[in-house]
Amino acid sequence: MLNEMGTRLKEARIEKGYSLEDLQDVTKIQKRYLAGIEEGNYSMMPGQFYVRAFIKQYAEAVGLNADELLEQHKSEMPDTTKEQVSKPMSAAAPSRRKSISKPSSSRINEKMPMIIVALFIVVILFVTWFFFNMLADPTEEETETDDGLQYEAPSENTPPATEEDPAEGDATDEEAADEEEPVEEEPAEPETEITLDGTDGETTTYLWTGPSERELLIEVSGRSWVAATNENREDLIAPSEMQAGQSETIDLTGKSYVRLRLGAAPNVELTLNGEPIEYVQDRTTQNIVIEFTDAE
Repeated sequence: MLNEMGTRLKEARIEKGYSLEDLQDVTKIQKRYLAGIEEGNYSMMPGQFYVRAFIKQYAEAVGLNADELLEQHKSEMPDTTKEQVSKPMSAAAPSRRKSISKPSSSRINEKMPMIIVALFIVVILFVTWFFFNMLADPTEEETETDDGLQYEAPSENTPPATEEDPAEGDATDEEAADEEEPVEEEPAEPETEITLDGTDGETTTYLWTGPSERELLIEVSGRSWVAATNENREDLIAPSEMQAGQSETIDLTGKSYVRLRLGAAPNVELTLNGEPIEYVQDRTTQNIVIEFTDAE
């Protein structure tokens, strides 16, 4: 026998023209749980903690005020005081944010002025040393010894005693050439761009172009119902209720699509690779779809 709240929900669903299969696609709640809500059979639920969340999602999907409905029929709700909250909420435990290391190209760019100054000093020292040796060659002069014999200074063809070994000069040239080789910079990260593709009822679609490695951060400032699936309708986040202060990180590397179902959307903040996703619809319950394209 149907209870009063289940009857009211079923009537609202029929007025919307939804079958249980349609409502299952909208809310991501299994059809047997939706039928159990209409029949007032809460014993089949995965846990008493889920009863209020599923009823609230059902009500919002068919256009009813969920809080008002639950307050009017609170006597029909099962007692959840003994329910272990930590178990159903384990899937929504906050994940640690990954620290992003500073790209090595940035460190090279910071040190580049120092490298250039050092090379400039080396070149100046080398040129000074070279010209000093060129000017230091002795000129020819004759000197007279004590016994009256004349001494002829070595000719230009005779290497001076102070001249360094050519092999050492060649080694110095090679070292200077090695120091002057330019440092190759690593390629910069591709730029990211996110644009609005359009809206259709409760669904807003965005187009994302950027790095192949991407990460979506979900942060909740108040109680909200959250679910996420990929392009194959596989769960990235199982449907669950998140509390204020909780967060969830989804690795979307290699994914071409993500669909988020949000209840109490104003309480949910979405950030993709550090870029915030701005809502364009003022709806409590809505879908956010992001389609990805890797930047070349």
